[in-house]
Amino acid sequence: MIRYIPRALAVWMAMATAGCAARSAATGGGGTGSGGAGGAGVGDGATLFATLCTSCHGDRAQGVTAPSLRAWTRGRAELVAVIDARMPLGAPDRCKGVCAERVADHVLTSLQGSVACNGSAALPPRRLRLLTREEYRRTVADLLGGGGAACRTRTFSFDAGPRPVATVHVAGSFNSWAATIAAGGWAMRRQGSAWTLTRELPVGMHRYKLVLDERDWVTDPNAPDREPDGFGGQNSLLTVACGTGGDLGFDPAARLPVETRPEGFAFSSAADVQVVTSVYAEEALAAARRLSAAAASDLPALLGCDAGAAGCGGQFVRAFGARAFRRPLSDAEVTRYLGLYTGRPDAKQGAATVVTAMLASPAFLYRAEIGEPQADGTYRLGGHEVASALSYFAWGTMPDAALFEAARRGDLDGTAGIERELRRLLADPRARPQVGRFALEWLGAEKILGAQKSPTLYPDFGDAVRASLAEETRRFVAHVIFDSTHTFGELLTADYTLLDGAAARHYGVAVPPADWAKVPYADGRRAGLLGHASILASTAHSDQSSPILRGLFVRRALLCEPLPPPPPNAGGVPPVDPAATTRERFRMHTDSAFCKSCHQYIDPVGFGFERFDAVGRWRDTEAGKPVDASGDLTDVEQLGAGTHAPFDSLPALARTIADSPAAKACFARKLHEFAHGASLPPGETCTLEPLIARFSQSNWDVRELMVAVALSPDFVRRAP
Repeated sequence: MIRYIPRALAVWMAMATAGCAARSAATGGGGTGSGGAGGAGVGDGATLFATLCTSCHGDRAQGVTAPSLRAWTRGRAELVAVIDARMPLGAPDRCKGVCAERVADHVLTSLQGSVACNGSAALPPRRLRLLTREEYRRTVADLLGGGGAACRTRTFSFDAGPRPVATVHVAGSFNSWAATIAAGGWAMRRQGSAWTLTRELPVGMHRYKLVLDERDWVTDPNAPDREPDGFGGQNSLLTVACGTGGDLGFDPAARLPVETRPEGFAFSSAADVQVVTSVYAEEALAAARRLSAAAASDLPALLGCDAGAAGCGGQFVRAFGARAFRRPLSDAEVTRYLGLYTGRPDAKQGAATVVTAMLASPAFLYRAEIGEPQADGTYRLGGHEVASALSYFAWGTMPDAALFEAARRGDLDGTAGIERELRRLLADPRARPQVGRFALEWLGAEKILGAQKSPTLYPDFGDAVRASLAEETRRFVAHVIFDSTHTFGELLTADYTLLDGAAARHYGVAVPPADWAKVPYADGRRAGLLGHASILASTAHSDQSSPILRGLFVRRALLCEPLPPPPPNAGGVPPVDPAATTRERFRMHTDSAFCKSCHQYIDPVGFGFERFDAVGRWRDTEAGKPVDASGDLTDVEQLGAGTHAPFDSLPALARTIADSPAAKACFARKLHEFAHGASLPPGETCTLEPLIARFSQSNWDVRELMVAVALSPDFVRRAP
């Protein structure tokens, strides 16, 4: 565990904010006066401390993003005065008078001395976890066959013959019918008189044309399927059908409700808030019916046996059910589903009925983390539950045959088998898109896919460009983790990225010879993830950059510092002033004592991104003035430390974060949250201690951190 040294008491006393993160009104209103009337002003000190202080000071006052209180030496009166005047962060009126006295007494009587974890760690509850929409897509694809990147890959070709053609690009429903290559058209490459392009496409029906010299729109002569385009011509049609062995032509998760995420939780896999609503049930049943019809169109492949042979129905129910439910079926389940099979007029209808029922079953839609009782009163996940936990962590989909077999043999009953299987999963190409998904959600960069910008200011920032920039981040993170140094530091400090043509044109650099080639940052302006437009555009407004959003991104996503939301009277974004720079307009935050208490931690780092506009492109001037992109990552390890880390470029900021123990601990916490679909309890550090230790011993190898997460006791054990 990273231990923090308490900072100078005078500095801590002098800081404008520190420690306790404000909680919602549901945990108690602001106490006022000597009695602390209402909410936080009543209750025992332990409850008040847990409610108001643990997220920053830790559950045992050991210090997390704020100072340790376990060695307080300045007396009760001074501690009461600090709490009464300063705490909690962003809402100091929530704990005054009696509240401050009770919190101080609890700290001084129950939370003094050194802290030792002694192997203790919080265990998550037993629960069912609803598949996310992406997990649903990938599970359906793997369950019913196909669905990988190869299935979704298509090659476009065009022979221009003797006609002189300078450019050919593909424009269609998949890239907003881009009229030019600069606007996101997919540029084809010349090979003699022939032009070719290979792209991975989403599942579904696509309409497109080939555009010659960005002027002449023609149908694809190699595509037989066409439909009227509404302008007297024809669109070419292309269906990408993966996952069923049939002509699916639709996204089975398209109509499932979007996942809910708790405030401050980055990931779509939030376990405790995802439930099957009536709308979800209806859409899941409709998708199951369409999937089963497509699957049953190739009956021999679906059944795996001769439909007329004795016992084929039972064999199908057991084999398909074990994969769909990710565990063996009970005898009662086999009997019930076999009744559905034999109760239909023929094997095709029977098989379709069974597939529909299973895909609409909670046993398919949820993955279980229930476990079996242990002697100490906790529960340990069974072998098949561990197999699912591993596969959804590493691949975002169901276990493969080898993992099912490992569960059957009992190999997952111990840590050696778990580690061996996870390393096998991480060596498989299916781990790459999962790592990419983690990165987009961790960084909040997925927002770029819907980040509409002013068409007047940024006319070329269309859907296709945004999709390429998101893919840049996915592929870059996967490249670092699996192909390069594997380290956390390189994620932030790499002097290169991976680009396709659309992303390269957005950045204004030469188009690489092949899509997703490694492209160096030759000018030294960018570094690692901080230089990605997916992040820069996701932390900006539609018409301007935002030092606030970018500063909060660093504090929350990279340092795990729980800065509170702004108070209701904080005001909005300063109006655009064509004569003023962004730094000048936002100076009011640090000029005002009321605003400075929080913005001293946000604005100085956010200003360091000002070289980049609202879509992440470089700029030298703003409002006719040179951009001042100097910044300061104040109190990088703990708020209130009184430290400074000035920087004059994005690469310099990236190096500061990459070297920060707080940032590395934060990354471990985020990966743990991704695996578990839940945040750790506020201030909980004992769970992270062994993860960070292994992470450090491996020279900050992200793969080793993933192994440490899977070997942690809370990966397989559940609370009573």
